[in-house]
This record gives sequence, C-alpha cells and structure tokens, in this order.
Amino acid sequence: MATHFGSPRALVHGLRPRRAFALMVGVCLASSAFAEELPTTLRASMLVRVLAYDRRMGQQPPPLTLAVIHREGDVSSEDQGRELSGALETVSRGRVIAGRPLRVVRIGFTDTLQFQEKLSQERAVALYVCDGLEGDSERIAQVTRRLSVLSIAGSEAQVNHGLAIGLSRKGNSPVILVHLSAARAEGADLDAGLLSLSRLVEPEKEVH
Repeated sequence: MATHFGSPRALVHGLRPRRAFALMVGVCLASSAFAEELPTTLRASMLVRVLAYDRRMGQQPPPLTLAVIHREGDVSSEDQGRELSGALETVSRGRVIAGRPLRVVRIGFTDTLQFQEKLSQERAVALYVCDGLEGDSERIAQVTRRLSVLSIAGSEAQVNHGLAIGLSRKGNSPVILVHLSAARAEGADLDAGLLSLSRLVEPEKEVH
C-alpha cells in the first residue's frame, strides 16, 4: 500500500504533517549532528515532503517529475546529483504525492537553452539545483519562472539569487527557506503549513 503525501491537512501515520515532519527531521539530524550539510537521505525526505505542500501537485498529470540538476563535467556536482537522485528514489518508493507517484530524472546543465529544452522535454514540475551551479542561479530562475517549475536548492545564497526554496541547516537545526515572491513567480501555490515551518527570505535584488 502506498504512503500518501496528499493534502497537508491529512494525517500522516497518526500525526499531523507539521509534527510528523519535525519529528522526522529531528531524528535524522540526531544521527548526524556534526555534518556540515544536511545528510543526503534527510535532504531527499525533506524534498518529497515539501512538494506535498504545493497544492499544484494535485492538478498535475502523473507521474510528478522532479529533476535533479548538476553541472555537466563537474565531478563533485555530478556525484551529488547521482547520490541525491538515488536517495530520492529510495525515500519515494511506495509513496505518492497528491495521489501521484514521483519520478526522478537527472539533468546536466551546460547552458540555458539546453537546460530549458531538457526540462520541458521531461515535463518536470519541480527541480533541485546541486552545488556547482551557484553562479547560474539567476539564469536557472528565469527558466523555472518561464516554465512554472518549482525550484529548490541547498543554500541561502541560491535562494537570494532567485530560486524559490532552500533546504539548509543552522547548527543542528534544519532550515527551510522560502523566497515567496520567487515561488509565486514559478506559479507555486504553497500551503500555509509549509510557511509556518519556514523562514521567509526576500532578497533586495529580484530576478527579471
């Protein structure tokens, strides 16, 4: 039987999603308190949970495609993309978001045109931007807004350069960052439950 990440108002294993989300994050961080970044499995779990808070997911045809974007030719970026993709496939196995299974694809970024064409071909509804693409955050944001794709990254710097959601940590605590105007520009319809778990970020410079 599939585990459902449907409406944020539904119960998850007998707990309200906000409490279940917090407990899941706390347990994962407790086992990796000294890691500098979020552990890959935790990052993947948070990604899947965050998608469930975008009400658009229930309006998309199945499956929901999540693209993991790495810099083509950058070994570290490619390794991170490969590792995260595997973790996403593991944590999403047997689970659905708004009644839809999750499909994970990897896309190597070389230039904006190639990236946009591939993202469109894959019919992605959301993407995660790996390390190594910090300098291209604004160009990536322009594409995600054009195609109405929810963008998620692993640092506040990337969010400050136009991406919508950041999954990071401060000390031993996970931090969900939401650039609300960027998310809206991508067409996201975020549930208030996610905003209550997040820190809102509004950079002075906006992407056009």
